[in-house]
Amino acid sequence: MKQFYIVTEDADMLAPDWLAARINYTNVKFMYYLADGAEKLKGVRINDQIAEIGDTISFDGKRLSVERR
Repeated sequence: MKQFYIVTEDADMLAPDWLAARINYTNVKFMYYLADGAEKLKGVRINDQIAEIGDTISFDGKRLSVERR
């Protein structure tokens, strides 16, 4: 069964278990930027793709993939 997650501004705190378990800071990583002195989430990097806010991350049981909005 394929699972989907739409990246939101608070994805680093509310990521589903299947995504949070794969964050290893080399293949799957949260990307941030500075805005007025505060760090804000830019997106999630999965291998060489970046899922920005509003994009969908899908998980088919083995692989993560990014689908653009």
